[in-house]
Amino acid sequence: MDNQRHYSEEAARLEADMAYRALELSDREAARNHFYNILLRLTSDEAEGRKSPLLVTATLELSNLNFILGKGFKEAIPFLQASLEAAEYLGDRRSRAMLKLHLGRLYYFSDQRQRAMSAFEAGKTEAESLGDDDIMAQSSEFIGLYYHIQGVFRQAIKYFEIAVESFESTKGYVAINPSAPIWLGYCAAYLGQFHRAVGTLDYYRRISMERGDHALATTTRAVLGIVLLEIGKVKEAKTHLFGAVDDAEKTSNTLAAYFARGGIAYYYYLQGDLQNCQTYLRFATREGENAGLIRQYATPAFLEMGFDLQKAGLSIYSERDIQNEGIRLMQEPNMHLRGVLLRLLAAHKIDSSGNIEYAKQDLYASISCLEASGTPVQLAKARFELIRILLKQNDNEAARQQAQRAWKELAGYGDHFFPGDLRFLLSSGKESEPDDIAQEVFLTRFIDIIQEIMPEPDPDALLTRLLKSTNQYFGAERGGLFWFGDGQKKSKPVFRAGFNLTEAEVFAEDFRSNLALVFDAFRENQLKMIRGAKAGNRVYKNKAVLCLPFEIEGETRGVLYHDNSYLPDCFHFLHASQLSRLVHTLSNYIEHACGLGKDLEKLSDQTLVATEQSTRTEIVGNSPELNVILSQIDQVAVTDSTILVLGETGVGKELVAGRIHDLSLRSDRALVVIDPTTIPENLVESELFGHEKGAFTGADRQQKGRMEMAHKGTLFIDEVGEIPLSVQVKLLRAIQEKTFMRVGGTRTIKSDFRLIVATNRDLAKEVAAGRFREDLYYRLNVIPIIVPSLRERRKDILNLARHFLKRYTIRYNRPGFDFTKEQESMILGYSWPGNVRELKNIIERAVLLAEGDRLALDLPANTAIGAAPLNPFADMPTLDEIQRRYIRHVLSTTNNKVGGADGAAAILGVNRTTLYNRMKKLGIR
Repeated sequence: MDNQRHYSEEAARLEADMAYRALELSDREAARNHFYNILLRLTSDEAEGRKSPLLVTATLELSNLNFILGKGFKEAIPFLQASLEAAEYLGDRRSRAMLKLHLGRLYYFSDQRQRAMSAFEAGKTEAESLGDDDIMAQSSEFIGLYYHIQGVFRQAIKYFEIAVESFESTKGYVAINPSAPIWLGYCAAYLGQFHRAVGTLDYYRRISMERGDHALATTTRAVLGIVLLEIGKVKEAKTHLFGAVDDAEKTSNTLAAYFARGGIAYYYYLQGDLQNCQTYLRFATREGENAGLIRQYATPAFLEMGFDLQKAGLSIYSERDIQNEGIRLMQEPNMHLRGVLLRLLAAHKIDSSGNIEYAKQDLYASISCLEASGTPVQLAKARFELIRILLKQNDNEAARQQAQRAWKELAGYGDHFFPGDLRFLLSSGKESEPDDIAQEVFLTRFIDIIQEIMPEPDPDALLTRLLKSTNQYFGAERGGLFWFGDGQKKSKPVFRAGFNLTEAEVFAEDFRSNLALVFDAFRENQLKMIRGAKAGNRVYKNKAVLCLPFEIEGETRGVLYHDNSYLPDCFHFLHASQLSRLVHTLSNYIEHACGLGKDLEKLSDQTLVATEQSTRTEIVGNSPELNVILSQIDQVAVTDSTILVLGETGVGKELVAGRIHDLSLRSDRALVVIDPTTIPENLVESELFGHEKGAFTGADRQQKGRMEMAHKGTLFIDEVGEIPLSVQVKLLRAIQEKTFMRVGGTRTIKSDFRLIVATNRDLAKEVAAGRFREDLYYRLNVIPIIVPSLRERRKDILNLARHFLKRYTIRYNRPGFDFTKEQESMILGYSWPGNVRELKNIIERAVLLAEGDRLALDLPANTAIGAAPLNPFADMPTLDEIQRRYIRHVLSTTNNKVGGADGAAAILGVNRTTLYNRMKKLGIR
């Protein structure tokens, strides 16, 4: 049974390697199949893998991949439930929180609303109890969805904003928060921020394509099509929706097909073609239910279609089903859908019974729900129904007030959404163009926003928030800040910050005209605004472009850029007088941000991090062998190359690392040391990379790893050959990319460190034996430095002995000691198997145990050079000394290998940690 369990777990681990290799090649489908097979293996009746950390990891990877690929929603629930038990057993609070949130999402999609809310609330509570930035970033999409399904969009969008940041910045193989851009797009549309919805969805569609996540790009494209329909961009919407259906069918992307076919049904609905609307809606509903997507109303348009299809006798549900669905929605926590349903029910009551008063009550209730939800379009639609009732009742003043409220709530989209038959209620049509007072209020509000975000300490975050605010103010889809650092008219700009716009896109061929406009604005120090696809001899991909130059210390230093691809009239409200004030405020803001950046850099440069090796000593000796090594050290120290220090135990490899650091350009920063031989094997990864709170039992707080501490300094890994194989692959990736994640975390951490490693093993033999990764070995073996043993540099032995004698007589206040001729002969005649470290320890002991004026120098006689083996107990050693000698003997036979089946711990019959503790007590390295 044990062999069978071992085989099953080993097979699962091998398949995990295959899954991650598939992810490296961007083959999401193959990776998903591997993770699915792992979970089948670990959760089978015969397997004991239900307590395995791999079960938890593979489940979370599969769940994310399912949403990226848009399939497999039904199959994931039992795996999530089994993994939740495993996380409980392992004490992995972080995974436990995430598993509950993943379950909440799947329960919601499978029409188990109450279970969904319970799972969301439990996961949210646990994530918030951990409370660090990383777990909040991981859980943000789910918490946003928790508020989204309640119709509380102002709260939901805050979490989706956090989620899309982590989605974009993730460097791992599987992006966290993969559907966050979709939900952010929906939220922005619900809140009437259509320019933001379109810009976000289009941007992350492009990002997904660049990453090779074509399935996710297809799903995002489908949602983009739906939002474009909302604002009347029918031609563009049709292209995206039909294109998304074709792409979804090729990859069996159920989620994208569900959204896209629903969007096509909406397209036909807006065209008045209810027959085709019914066909596509029925197809989308049936296919969604088969995949586990049951009665999802991604947009209220599906409710509107349902009512009008019912009225036309083309419903996809029976009358009873519709009644039950109405009862269900009224009982659920989603105030947005409840508000829309109340409006539709009010219209239905008027059509069926003419009962105006009951309908009026429903509309006031609808307005109350939609005001709380913060959805201006649906709120305006409810007001329009109420206005018609008020007009029938001859309450013209109340109707006029409702009309003016609706116009203001539509915030620039009134021309599209406001019905023509009710426009007479708007006084002389002036509300269709903002007057001077409204513009002044709008500008003042923008300046207030700028002032509120000034305290942000990170200059890059300041500039990104600036772009987000100006995007919102201008009604743009994308934004960028171009910085001309030297202020010269011919200098090339630096793309300092972007919002829904990347540096690669900025310097691509199809952006050339836009970039030329940025140069024009900078050189002429004048506002540039383009409406339409062509101006002069330039052709623009975008339908509207705005460039605002700004000044720093009286000189033009950059340009704030915004554009729209779908809305050509978005900048029509901007007047020159207001823009001049706005640009002045922006210049002050950017000047503050740039000045803060300089101050932070200066402060950072002046901050010296204390080295962990504060007691590090100099390398003593003048032998030819040592001088060769010192020459090599001095030559390579000023580079940033990786150094591999080789040599026997005790030769002073850590001193070599210290000298390299001291002579490097990083000498004013930390030399951070990690020795895997002093750390339990299961904690090596945590010590290297750090861990998040709740990552495992005992992780009661967040802890930075040594790699993170070494930022801008040097990381020295002593005895690198002792790093477990399971950690070696992560170490390789961190060395290559200078990025990593803490244990239990998903936030990518950057660390600019110089790496030095040391080992007393023959790593080439370790590679051949399968105990060390070949790719890691070649990555480390850039510049090897072989430190000679003490017996190979015999000219240094007496100098070192006198050096240590001087040190310890001063430290222990025992002056006046010196070696006798006999003792010098003993020192020179001994083979020093423990090298410099053994010499140091013996001299320290000789000083401490000295009697009178004679040092208590005691050397094992059987290790003298050329001496024949003697009785190992002839010198009457203590029990500790016997253990010390035997452990050293066993270590020498295993080439200093401690763990594993052929390691010293196995030969001695103790576990690895016990042996380490005993070695530490006996002073053995």
